[in-house]
Amino acid sequence: MGHFSMRLGNKKKRDIFRVVILPVLISGFVLAQNEVVESAVRQPSGLDSDAAVTLQSEQSPSPVGLSSGQSCTVIYASDGTVALAGNNEDYKNPFMTISYLPAEDGKLGRIYFCHGTLYPQGGMNEEGLFFDGATAERVEVPRDPGKLPYDGSLILKAMEECSTVEEVLQLYGRYDASGSWGGHYLVGDRFGNSVIIEPQTFIKKSGRYQIITNFLQSKTKPENSTDARYRLASELFEKAESISVDLFRRILNATHYEEYSGSMTTTLYSFICDLKKRQIYVYYFHNFEEAVKIDLQEALKNGQRTCLISSLFPYETFAEKRYKAERIVGMLYERAVRNGVDGSEGAIALYREMKSQDSGLTKYDVSESQLNSLGYRLLEAEKVEEAIGIFRLNVAEHPDSANVYDSLGEAYMKAGENELAIWNYEKSLDLDPGNENARKMLEELRKR
Repeated sequence: MGHFSMRLGNKKKRDIFRVVILPVLISGFVLAQNEVVESAVRQPSGLDSDAAVTLQSEQSPSPVGLSSGQSCTVIYASDGTVALAGNNEDYKNPFMTISYLPAEDGKLGRIYFCHGTLYPQGGMNEEGLFFDGATAERVEVPRDPGKLPYDGSLILKAMEECSTVEEVLQLYGRYDASGSWGGHYLVGDRFGNSVIIEPQTFIKKSGRYQIITNFLQSKTKPENSTDARYRLASELFEKAESISVDLFRRILNATHYEEYSGSMTTTLYSFICDLKKRQIYVYYFHNFEEAVKIDLQEALKNGQRTCLISSLFPYETFAEKRYKAERIVGMLYERAVRNGVDGSEGAIALYREMKSQDSGLTKYDVSESQLNSLGYRLLEAEKVEEAIGIFRLNVAEHPDSANVYDSLGEAYMKAGENELAIWNYEKSLDLDPGNENARKMLEELRKR
């Protein structure tokens, strides 16, 4: 699910910092200022107590920074022998979580995949019922006076109570689903049935497979769609002789998304559910060569808990490490522009706060070159004082680097602080006598 929300009318130790605080800080650059978010005890409004570990209700804000063309591929297929469902999660928050919710108080046990502390994006329950979703055009659904009001998430209610697609449709037939829809769901069961739930429309599977991406199929027929991911997934299904986990893996690999600039949307994780066997294959950061297999029934025996999806995997890939660092740099830039670099709410305070936590952050720490790039980004934005602050931070972090002094000298020169510029260029030359740029700048400064 590409972080679509619906606004309704009525193992390894990864500590709390990585599990709870960082997701809140980084998701959509929503920075929690001086707020410690408690795991396992804080219950958000709109959700039942068994889902209160880190989940927020579906009444969350609209998606931030995602266009409909950059958000998730969800697939389902069955052939009488197997029933499989899967998803590529395309979004910007690398700190994704998995929540285990055992059966309790008449509610079915289930596993959810979530954006940090946010609303569940997809998952499977113990009856082999799957759901996931994708963003699409926003549609305002009016109140249906012939249906019962429901102040909560119908899709989560379905996961708590339903075993089949037919039961889900009956649920939606009883309760009002008015509000502002920002996407659609694909729901599938272990019996070979699936349905697309759109605003005011249900589309049942008629063949072997069903796919959703980011267009409403009630408005654009799939055969007329220009969505490249939809067309590619459909083509691969059509060519397949049988339905298998390997086929799903190849389809998700073929349709995964990567962007390391601009929106920074990428396929953060993927999962495939074997609905008959109640097994989940999890892939992380579009690495489809390695999967973690979860037996839902066995996993739920270990109790209610939430952990980072990354904690399931033994090491960070280069793509993951690079992406996380770029996201942190982006977060620091936003903080610097809004609050400056100094003070308790500044970018440097946030940087030091992250580094001070016993969180394993150094495994994907911001590099010297990334801090330097951040400084130049601020310079280009005419945020000279902020750039100086970041360059000074880089000097403190990397005091033996000639390049960081050279950059700080340039910033001071732009600010008209010629003596400080000269000192830093001289320091850069001391560390690297071959730095011709520093030598040239010193000649120019001494003529002033």
